[in-house]
Amino acid sequence: MLILLFAAIAPVLFLLAFIYFKDKKAPEPTDLLFKAFRFGILSAIVVMIVLSPFASSDEPANFIQSLRVSFFEAGIPEEFFKWLFLYLLVWRAPQFDEYIDGIVYAVFVSMGFACLENVLYVLPNGIPCAVSRALLSVPAHFLFAVIMGYYFSMARFHPEDRTRYMACSIFLPMLAHGLFDTMAFWMGTLETQSCYLVVFILFVIGDIWLWRKGARLIRTSVLSSDVLHAEAESLQFAQAQEAAEALPAALPTDGEWRDTPIAVYHVSQEESTPIDRVTTFKLLIECKADAKVFINEKDAFFAKANTNYRLTLPAGDYTIRAVNLARYEQMASQQVSLTENRRIIVAFNPWEKLPAWGRTLIIGLASVVLMWWLSAR
Repeated sequence: MLILLFAAIAPVLFLLAFIYFKDKKAPEPTDLLFKAFRFGILSAIVVMIVLSPFASSDEPANFIQSLRVSFFEAGIPEEFFKWLFLYLLVWRAPQFDEYIDGIVYAVFVSMGFACLENVLYVLPNGIPCAVSRALLSVPAHFLFAVIMGYYFSMARFHPEDRTRYMACSIFLPMLAHGLFDTMAFWMGTLETQSCYLVVFILFVIGDIWLWRKGARLIRTSVLSSDVLHAEAESLQFAQAQEAAEALPAALPTDGEWRDTPIAVYHVSQEESTPIDRVTTFKLLIECKADAKVFINEKDAFFAKANTNYRLTLPAGDYTIRAVNLARYEQMASQQVSLTENRRIIVAFNPWEKLPAWGRTLIIGLASVVLMWWLSAR
C-alpha cells in the first residue's frame, strides 16, 4: 500500500519541485502554494460530484464515443474547475506579481487535482498503472497547467488584451486535454495493427509538441519575469536600506514579505544594522485575527486580522503574547530567539496554527477517504 501510494505521489512531487525552482527571483510563499495544491484537490472532488450523475462506466467503443468522453467528461469540466479555483485563489492576490507566477500557481492547482486522481487510479490497479500514468497522465496535467498559467499571466499583465488572453487560458487547456484523451481512448478501440500504429504515431507527435510548447512558454515567462525584476531591483534595494532605520515599531504591510522593502533587506551578523552599536533584526508577524500583541510585556500594538507586521528589534530573546480582541479569554504566546530575521504567525484557531503542509496532508487524506467511501456505496 505504501509503495503504491509513493508511486502515485512521486511524479507529482517531481513536477512540483521542477516548476517551483523555475521561479528563482522571487519564489512564491509556501503557504499560498500549499493552498493552491489543496484547491486542486478540492477541484477534483467537485468534478467527481458534478459528473457523477452523467458519467458513463463503459469504455469508449469508437472514435465518436472517445471524443465525447474525452471532452465532456474530462477535458472541459476538469480544466474549467481547475481554472475557476486558480482564479479564486490568486487573481487579486498581491503575490501574483510576475509572469512566471501564473504558471507556478496553475501547476500547483493542477498537480493537486492530478495527485488525488492518481491515488484513486493507482491504488486499485497497481504498479503498471502507476508507471503509465507517471509517464503520460501526470505530465499531461502539468503541461495543460503551463498553457493555462501562461495565458492567465498574460491576462493579468496585459489588461488591453485581457479578454482574449483569459479566453485562451480557459479554452486552450480544454482543447489540449480533450485531444490528448481522445487519442488515448481511440487507440484502445482500434482492432487493426496498422490503424493503431498510425494513431500511436500521431499521439507521440502530439505529446512531443505539447512538451516543446510547454518548455517554450515556461522559458518565455521566466525571461519576462527577469526583465520585470531587472528594472526595479537596484532601486528597491536602495530604498529598502534607506527605509530600514526609519521604520516605526510596527508597520502594517499588504501582501507577503517579499512584496515589501523589508523583504529584500536581510540583516545578518556580518551585515548588521547598527543602532547605537546594537545589532538589529526584523521580526515579521502575520496576524490571523484582531489582536493586541505584547512584546516582553512592555511594548504592545494592535494588529488587524490577516495583516502582516514588521518590527525592528535588537538581537535577543523575546516573549510574544497576543490577546484575541474578539474573545479575550483566547491568548497565544511564543518564545522567539532573535538571532536572525524571523517570521512568526499569531493565530488562535487550531486549524490556522497547523503548518501549511499539515493542512494540505489532512485535506488530501480526507479527500481519499471520502472518494473511497462514495465509490463503495
